[in-house]
Amino acid sequence: MTPTLCGWGRLPAPGREIRSENLARSCRDVPLTRGLGRSYGDASLPPPGRPVVAGSALADRILAFDAASGRLRAEAGLAISEILRVFLPRGWFVPVSPGTQFVTLGGAVAADVHGKNHHSAGTLGRHVTALRMLVADGREVVASRRENTDLFQATLGGMGLTGHILEVELDLERIPTPWILQESRRVGSLEALVRDLRAASAEWPFTVACSSAGAGRRSRRPPRRAPDRWAAFGYRSPRPTFCSTRRR
Repeated sequence: MTPTLCGWGRLPAPGREIRSENLARSCRDVPLTRGLGRSYGDASLPPPGRPVVAGSALADRILAFDAASGRLRAEAGLAISEILRVFLPRGWFVPVSPGTQFVTLGGAVAADVHGKNHHSAGTLGRHVTALRMLVADGREVVASRRENTDLFQATLGGMGLTGHILEVELDLERIPTPWILQESRRVGSLEALVRDLRAASAEWPFTVACSSAGAGRRSRRPPRRAPDRWAAFGYRSPRPTFCSTRRR
């Protein structure tokens, strides 16, 4: 049976991963490095005729952390879920988080992911300070805002086309509490939704809107409240109406 790999859409393609704690070694002579396979389309799938790819999941060590500034340096296979497990109880959070925590740092940098705070925090690349990479000629290089800057900028959102990402250095965000305060509002039209989101963006760093087609299938959950407000998440509406959620 031919081994297969798939992405977020679960459409299989011929391929197999080589996983190793030594990511620099497993990356050599393969066309791409694959994280946890959560990318859309075929971004994490091998090209035709080259079915072997490097898997980064075992290269997930935390290499350095500055507790004063929040600067983290880690291997590219470290998942956001693991960052949250280790650092959320210590008062730190990722500055930008996509729709799932099961993505690696390397994959998040390659896709330059955004989150519900995009209008206030930008994409993840805005908070990345340096990368260690394996480039096409076999060299391991450091790319940052001061060194190999063209390579650094091209790699943020470059979908792996500039080389294999081995390590990522980025700044985490200090938070006052792991609890959230949510404000939600139902609106009756798309025009009202857009209007409210624009207004909310000036006041709340996190905003999200959704329209539920599954009327009555889920009940609304009450918001979690905390003395210090830092985040909010939206919940599915029990009725097929538009809703907006804001963060104060």
